[in-house]
Amino acid sequence: MCSEVMQHFSEPPSNMSAECVGCEDKKCEDKKWEDKKCEDKKCEEKHDHGSGTDTVTVIPVICVLWIVCGVIAGSTIGSPLVQDLVDAAYGYRWNYVDRCIIDEGYFAGGFCRNPLNCSCGDVDRIDEVDINDMTEKLYEERYAYSNRPLVIRNATLNWKAMEVLDYDWLKKEYLRNPEILEETWENCFFKCYKTSEFKSLADVFHISSERIADMSAEPWYVGWSVCQESVFHQLSQLVSLPKFLSNFLAEGNMWIFIGTPGYGAHLHLDHDLDIPTWQAQISGSKTWYLKPPPECAATCPGLIQTDMHPGDMIIVNTNFWMHSTKVLDNGISLVITRQLS
Repeated sequence: MCSEVMQHFSEPPSNMSAECVGCEDKKCEDKKWEDKKCEDKKCEEKHDHGSGTDTVTVIPVICVLWIVCGVIAGSTIGSPLVQDLVDAAYGYRWNYVDRCIIDEGYFAGGFCRNPLNCSCGDVDRIDEVDINDMTEKLYEERYAYSNRPLVIRNATLNWKAMEVLDYDWLKKEYLRNPEILEETWENCFFKCYKTSEFKSLADVFHISSERIADMSAEPWYVGWSVCQESVFHQLSQLVSLPKFLSNFLAEGNMWIFIGTPGYGAHLHLDHDLDIPTWQAQISGSKTWYLKPPPECAATCPGLIQTDMHPGDMIIVNTNFWMHSTKVLDNGISLVITRQLS
């Protein structure tokens, strides 16, 4: 360092003190100056300050660019925009705190649900089997413990409901006693779907007969759980499970879905149920659309569908399959349903 200083200044600058020069000379002549380290430092400091030259720190441009990129990347990765893009790619919104799928209005049973087990990779259609070809063994081996949907053709043709159950029968039973509509059970629901004119079940039974008969008027479609004990008892007398389901029981709420052509249920998931349901088409016709939940879109097939006609029954795990329906042009559609244990 001493040689560098001496090469830089052939003679001391005018603003360098004599003390500093003496210090420099002494260091150059005597290499054993361990006890003079502080003087060395003092001399350098005096030289720097005395020269009147400011020290400038230069940062390479590439370092600046890396810092800017790091700030942008850090702020972007943690932003809601990136989360929205990730959710859009997966097809659902993810709750990163509770680690569950957030409801966006398409499933019942809570604000957030756990991802489902995608056990539908080999399902590419809704199977259709005639009641005469369906056996207990076939049902239990292929359908009972899987997510494979099944339509049994002509399954309920021998039900008494096929002869007597219609809108007028329901209206008579519900209005037979003014107190019936005031009865409620746990999990009692009324769903009007797209039909804004009906605010309650009572509204359904106070529309005119002309409105019921006019299939060209504005469509309507509603559904409700049968929460009235007397009506539930009467309906139970009209239905019975087919023979191939003799090892199973109908349980939980009984539901009625009824409406005119053009409307139906929107795409949704019955996440509040934990077992499959059977749904029997009593009158009219309806198209069923099934779609795997969004977390299973990569491993399961896309949209599958089937048409239901009077006497048909569909058995489907509606807490796995997202489903929607549309009433076809074949009069009023009336469906009765329960869970299958």
